Amino acid sequence: MTTEQFEQKFGQLIPIPIRIHEKLNDLCRPLSAEQAAELRPRAITVWVVARYLNRFGYDCDWEASSVWNPVLQVLTDFAELEVFEGDRCLGIVECIPLAAEAEALEIPEQVALGDRIAYIAVQVNPQNTWGTIVGFTPAVETEFPELTVEREELLSTEALLDLLELANPLLDEALLSDLQAYWTRHGQWSEAQRQGAIAQLERAFLLEEIENIRVETAAQELENLMYQSVGQDASRELAFREDDSEEGDRMELRDILKRLFQSLREDLG
Repeated sequence: MTTEQFEQKFGQLIPIPIRIHEKLNDLCRPLSAEQAAELRPRAITVWVVARYLNRFGYDCDWEASSVWNPVLQVLTDFAELEVFEGDRCLGIVECIPLAAEAEALEIPEQVALGDRIAYIAVQVNPQNTWGTIVGFTPAVETEFPELTVEREELLSTEALLDLLELANPLLDEALLSDLQAYWTRHGQWSEAQRQGAIAQLERAFLLEEIENIRVETAAQELENLMYQSVGQDASRELAFREDDSEEGDRMELRDILKRLFQSLREDLG
């Protein structure tokens, strides 16, 4: 595949300037050759993602990432990047190198169980002169997260920008007030549950175009999360039984989600 074909398929290439390599050389100087070889790809991917998002008006302090921090870089395998719109943090993305020949993106388990909103696959050419975002997958907080995502299943860079646009209104607590009230009647609501719910809402909104399917997908995943929040086995049939009263209860959740998705569509224009 030529560079032009690669760019057309996967998005705009990001040139990596010499100053970034010089800074990375300084960063790696105290490390062993093995440590430096492991660190470099992760550090470069963080810079590539930050530079890409900067072009669309998002603020990303790549030097604040643990992989660029001399103290933290050898203590974790993270390559996280906080994304801001103005003074508002939209969330944390994980930047993961993806080799040209790799058929799937491998997400480290310790990262998958964290607070990321997305895992972004980045390919860098062998000369380390340019990088590009191959795609991404939204983070969905579940008890057993999927750690391998096939390359062809990664979403596009355009969908990544949609995700960040979606993250902003979902930070508004008023938008989730009805869902929170419903949740507390059936499960335990906490900051971790709120983030998990947001992740499921984002995924349903991004992946499903038909409104009824979008609502039902989100509802089923949220019902499972509610089960997990009170320590029940999510593999059981949901506690929302199929008698008339419980069916009405389930419909209430779907009505809440319909209104929520409508609000999101209005916010996103």
